Amino acid sequence: MVHSSDSPGEGSPGAQLRMFVLATAIVVADQITKWVVVISMRFGELIDVLGSVVRLTRTENTGAAFGLMRGRGVIFIVISSLAALAIILMRRTIVRMRRWERTAFGLILGGAVGNLIDRVRTGAVVDFIDIGVNNLRWPAFNVADSAITIGVVILALNLLVFPRPGDEAAIPARQDER
Repeated sequence: MVHSSDSPGEGSPGAQLRMFVLATAIVVADQITKWVVVISMRFGELIDVLGSVVRLTRTENTGAAFGLMRGRGVIFIVISSLAALAIILMRRTIVRMRRWERTAFGLILGGAVGNLIDRVRTGAVVDFIDIGVNNLRWPAFNVADSAITIGVVILALNLLVFPRPGDEAAIPARQDER
């Protein structure tokens, strides 16, 4: 007898492995890019990539996203650790979710661990991607931040916009389908 978790599908060990491989790839890409920025740029240095719209700016962040709550690194070490631990502990549930949801959790796990490494090692996260026009700039961010943001957006879209199979009955029929 083959159980659904044993078959090559939603809950397979392969799905779990793919989630962890994605998370590891994010951590590696994040740490390599931060290392390159740290060894090749002075703090505060700007390098235009696409004019001034996209540029590299070496900076550090001791707070949360967008520089909120600066100087409270211990809180973010705890939050990142708990988020990563929760995803790891929930992996058997997560791998039974839809592919995009599993991908989202892999991105979030990789991003959380990437920034956690910085916080534990130096007390601050290295940020360097700087996007904006003139003085209207988005706060600098990094690969880990991007992975977390993309993962959260994917989860939100999958949970709020795209119904799960079997949930169609809960969605009112369109006028032309009646």
